Amino acid sequence: MTTPAASSFLELRHASTDHAIFVVVPERTFFAIDGIGEPGASDFRLATSALRTAIDILLRRLRQAGIDTSTRAGVVECAWWPPRPLPPAELPAAFGDRSRWHWRQMIELPARATEARALAAIEEARRGAGRDLALVRRLSLTEGRAAQLLHVGPQSAEPVTVHKLFQAIGEAGLQPDGRLHTLSLSDPDVALLGRRRMILRQPVA
Repeated sequence: MTTPAASSFLELRHASTDHAIFVVVPERTFFAIDGIGEPGASDFRLATSALRTAIDILLRRLRQAGIDTSTRAGVVECAWWPPRPLPPAELPAAFGDRSRWHWRQMIELPARATEARALAAIEEARRGAGRDLALVRRLSLTEGRAAQLLHVGPQSAEPVTVHKLFQAIGEAGLQPDGRLHTLSLSDPDVALLGRRRMILRQPVA
């Protein structure tokens, strides 16, 4: 069987509210932080802030080295998984209460950010925060084939969008295979007002 070609950056950042789009997500490299709890919790917000600080340092270092960083605007992404495995049919409803769910917040690194430059940015962020250990780490992730749908509205309505996404996956003769993934496209202050825009992505098999 021929392996499908990876989707372009623009395709990976495109989604519709009324029908799922299928993409192929290649290996990507991120800054990441793991935690547990709701997206509005203090630990979650702290992780978002730490990731943004680290990526800002990295981008500054790249610009100082004369490296173009304008081709990819990093957005906060998050992989979610429940404290115990759940059947796919139960996941959309369970997504409404993530107080005990695990999360992994991530910001994608520019393609030309070497491991050495990324680790140096993490170290600078650690020193700036006065921490003995860094919160942020560097990791690579390959999701492969996935379905995605755009969610527009409050957090309380996200389970409905997840249900639509899983329904589309089933209708395509596929099944969820991996962690549900969100890509936040909204300014944080706008999202708090209930007008969040995010891509919900689910790897499939």
